[in-house]
Amino acid sequence: MRLPILIILSSAAGLACTRAETPSAAPLTLSEVFAAIRVNHPALAAARASADAAQARVGQESAWADPRIGIDLKRDDNSGNAPTTKLNTYNALEVSVSQEIPLSGRNQLRAKAASAEAGVTNAETRRREWMLLNQARTAFTKLAAADERLAVNRRLHDNLVQTLALARHSYETAQRPQSELLALATDLARIDADRTDLESTRTQESVALNALMLRPVETPISPLTLPDPAPPALNLTDAVARAREMSPDIAIALKQADVAQARLAVAQKNRAIDPEVSITARQMKGSGEGISSYDTGISFSVPWFQSGRSDGARREALSRLTAARADVETGEAEITNMVAAAHTRATSGYTQVKRYETELVPLARASVAAAQRDYETGRAQLPAVLIAEKMLLETELKLTDTRAEQALASAELCFLTSEDVTR
Repeated sequence: MRLPILIILSSAAGLACTRAETPSAAPLTLSEVFAAIRVNHPALAAARASADAAQARVGQESAWADPRIGIDLKRDDNSGNAPTTKLNTYNALEVSVSQEIPLSGRNQLRAKAASAEAGVTNAETRRREWMLLNQARTAFTKLAAADERLAVNRRLHDNLVQTLALARHSYETAQRPQSELLALATDLARIDADRTDLESTRTQESVALNALMLRPVETPISPLTLPDPAPPALNLTDAVARAREMSPDIAIALKQADVAQARLAVAQKNRAIDPEVSITARQMKGSGEGISSYDTGISFSVPWFQSGRSDGARREALSRLTAARADVETGEAEITNMVAAAHTRATSGYTQVKRYETELVPLARASVAAAQRDYETGRAQLPAVLIAEKMLLETELKLTDTRAEQALASAELCFLTSEDVTR
């Protein structure tokens, strides 16, 4: 009577290489990563400071021009007194005050343009945060995928070690050909090479996450798991509409169009005339009066001879407005293509995952169970059982790969539509 299959496999497992256990670290969640980036990342602090600086310009642009004060020391008058040329004396003192009155409203138009520019910096701040969180989400997903792939890789490695040990024994007793032994050794070397690549990927994504969170790059991150696969929450039409609405790139282009429109309005006012009102008070030396007389006046700037400046400013503003509107259309087209691709990958990936979970993996498990029954009843050899288990593990590894690709597509779709995946 043959020994039970579990006893055979457990004894052969002793031939597998012993791996050192990695000390577990505190579990890390995506919401914790997002919170750390929002609070600590210097790029966001710099972007917020730039936005504050741009907002501070609004009040500056809306202010009136500074009043001008002039003091004149007259060394001659009409009173018949002899004129003087001494620097420290005078015959009359004149004090004048003038103020430009912005009747054209150019200061308010400049303030509107500055406010639009502040909107651009706010959108750029959001885009910086958007990109950083997407980097974190992608690294987190790739790290989880690497962890799940490593788990299946290790199980497949142990299975191949068991199979190789049995094949070597059969070869030494002239029951199995050497070619089978070499084929198994090649498979084992390939699995080991795959594990090296996966461990390298895990290290890279761990470093990326730690760097984004401003932690020491060697900070350990405990193994992660991929989220349960799910179809996209939005259909393609709704996903495209939301992506266009939430895209910071499109928001920046729209804000830049607002800036160009506001600057065009300012340029169109370049030939407007703002009056400057002045008053001059005069005090005659020796008259004994505080103010002997005063004058009032009004003056105007004449911008009509600066057509090159005003016309050039209008052409520049019109060109910037045209470019901004074209950027909006370009951004909408790019977002549509990206969302369509990510939505298709996420949908088809979910279908594939379900096919593996409901069809392929159960069939592979049934094959293993049948091989075990055939072995225990004497109708099959032990290598047939191990080969069936190897096929099961390879199917599970393919399922893990499919789950990883579907998770990455879903993460990209969340990135494009600004959906919070922490739930």
